[in-house]
Amino acid sequence: MFPHSLWAWALALVCAYLMGSFSTSITVSKLFYKTDIRKMGSGNAGATNTLRNFGVKKALLVVLGDGLKAALAMVLAKILVGPEAVLYAGCVAVLGHIFPVYYGFKGGKGVMSAAAMILVFDWRIFLFVLAVFLLVAVFTRYVSLASMLAAVAFSMGLLVCYRDHSGYLAAGLCTAAIVVWKHRSNIKRLLHGEESKLGKKK
Repeated sequence: MFPHSLWAWALALVCAYLMGSFSTSITVSKLFYKTDIRKMGSGNAGATNTLRNFGVKKALLVVLGDGLKAALAMVLAKILVGPEAVLYAGCVAVLGHIFPVYYGFKGGKGVMSAAAMILVFDWRIFLFVLAVFLLVAVFTRYVSLASMLAAVAFSMGLLVCYRDHSGYLAAGLCTAAIVVWKHRSNIKRLLHGEESKLGKKK
């Protein structure tokens, strides 16, 4: 797992975490509206909450920013270490988004950053995950449910395509599990029929 210098690995992963810790939604809410997105709507620092509170344009900024930071972290890891570090850096960037050092470790749920991570890592798995997300979102209109099942789909894709690579499996499965865990409040609302559907404001 560590064919290159441990210093290169450490630098790549630390940079990935710091890049992932930058929250586009918090920045957008403070820059344009002088407020904190975590104090509005669902309280989540992510694209869906931004969409519900600030509209499509600001949500697209969040999607772009959250995806770009994960992608850049992976590109940097490839430069510093090599292609074997790409997935690990992407997973760490997602964890940075969820537990950001700049915001008291209270971040978003990592969905958009995870989507970019999957796309950069393996487009085949990305297409499978995207199909699952879109099908669930269209038929149920629950973005949270679609996101959780997409995380499960990512796990399935890893198991099929990288079953002989224990490092990839461990990093990917742990990241997917944390993304689902971050949706625990959504799970409770889904079970009680209180979860907001796409297109409806809370």
